[in-house]
Amino acid sequence: MSLSNPWKSILRALLLGLCLASPAHAGATADAATARADVIRTFCARARHADALQQLVALGTRGQASERDWARTVLTAVRDGALSCGPDSQARIARSGGSVDAVTMRDAAAFAATSPYVPTIVMMRRLAVALAEIDLFSDDASLRLQGARKVAQFFALLDPKVVERALQAPGAAAMRDELELAMARRGLSSSDPKQRLDAVETLAGAPSEISRTLLRDLLADPATKADPPLAGAARSALRSIDARLGVGKALSVLFSGLSYAGILLLTAVGLSIIFGLMGVINLAHGEFIMLGAYTTYLVERGLQTYAPGWFNLYVLLAIPVAFVACAGFGVALEFLVIRFLYRRPLETLLATWAVSIATVKAVQLVFGSQNLEFIPPAFLNGGLQVMPGLFVTYNRLFAIGFSALVFAATFAVLRTTRIGLLMRATTQNRSMARCLGIAAHRVDRLAFAMGAGLAGLAGVMLTQIASVNPFMGSSFVIDAFMVVVLGGAGSLAGTAVSSLALGEVNQLIEPFYGAVAAKVAVLLLIVLIIQRRPNGLFTVKVRG
Repeated sequence: MSLSNPWKSILRALLLGLCLASPAHAGATADAATARADVIRTFCARARHADALQQLVALGTRGQASERDWARTVLTAVRDGALSCGPDSQARIARSGGSVDAVTMRDAAAFAATSPYVPTIVMMRRLAVALAEIDLFSDDASLRLQGARKVAQFFALLDPKVVERALQAPGAAAMRDELELAMARRGLSSSDPKQRLDAVETLAGAPSEISRTLLRDLLADPATKADPPLAGAARSALRSIDARLGVGKALSVLFSGLSYAGILLLTAVGLSIIFGLMGVINLAHGEFIMLGAYTTYLVERGLQTYAPGWFNLYVLLAIPVAFVACAGFGVALEFLVIRFLYRRPLETLLATWAVSIATVKAVQLVFGSQNLEFIPPAFLNGGLQVMPGLFVTYNRLFAIGFSALVFAATFAVLRTTRIGLLMRATTQNRSMARCLGIAAHRVDRLAFAMGAGLAGLAGVMLTQIASVNPFMGSSFVIDAFMVVVLGGAGSLAGTAVSSLALGEVNQLIEPFYGAVAAKVAVLLLIVLIIQRRPNGLFTVKVRG
């Protein structure tokens, strides 16, 4: 006899109700409640916290998802000092607006409890490892990987049996490397010679500062010295790690130099245009950088207040805003001050210095002297571990790519457009250009605006990799002048080459001898080069 669809649904519901009401299901629920009560009773007993943690981890890694969530809740409450024990081993977890029973997680009446348990530093580490071990069995892949990294960090406290079960669990492939590395680090202290040799071999394939420190400690152990095969393997692994870390650190220095060179390039290109075209030594150029950074700050705060959905794009939106704002300030400076001081370098020097001081003081009055805080957008957060010793951050990578793009665009404008042709003509022979009808004063104003705008773009990039305050421009303008002098005034190719050279030299020396020694070395290098090539590495041809 066949049943219609409604009758099938009713029959299925009845069968499900019978299963839930069966003794087996009731027994499983009772067992879970008993296990929870035993854990809480153990924790509330004096000097048995370690046993309670072990029971919590066992319950959270072997039980169902509900038991895993319960174990995490209790561990988090212990960590945060929210769990209190009372009479008859009862426990409550404090929450906003009341408390819940630690076993059932239901609202519970208050009782005469002792003060909340406050974990020690050692206990905090044990709690971190316990939470991480439970996360190894989570349904969330990212949470599993995060737990594996935490276990590898506190490898001395991990439970090998839990880790071995995690390696056999579904979805273990993504965290296998981290867990095997954690087991290898722990295996160095094993009494089994073979396990120690296997651990050394594993660490050799995963070079890091932690692995190097552990191998050095292993070689310093008298027991290792009495075991020639183990000592030889440790030395070989240490040499391999040192070599790979050395390559990574060298590439890391080059990467840092590239990011610094990118900022120098943006700063110096604008200065090179102004100095090469107009012969003006603009000591206020650093303030264009500072104004670009503060414009970015205003864009960030504006989006955060009025358009939070666009907040992660504030750096991209600040690029055109900062360029226009700084270019406008440059036009005003040229029209109000610079145009009256052409061919009077000393007066120009003093005037731009005064403008620099006035701009800094004005910004101090409006924003204060403290460093501004920027929230990095999501796409610039974090980085990528390319190899041991080389971690590429997205913010510096963005600065390098953006600097290269702006330089290419500037080069294209000066070489392929009418505006660039007028600028080059005015630079090479100003008098002849004026005779041919070129409005040199308009070209000067345009060049000043372009140089100021490019400096503003440097300020936008600096908000993500450096401190922003009213005095930030002074140090960069000095480096920019050195770049222009070394590369040759008015030469974009020379500016690019000298920015790269000075950026790399500075970052190569600074980690070992400090910032002052790096500046001195750069100055000596420039002096030596200028003695051989007084006009810089690349000289722009000027016709009289």
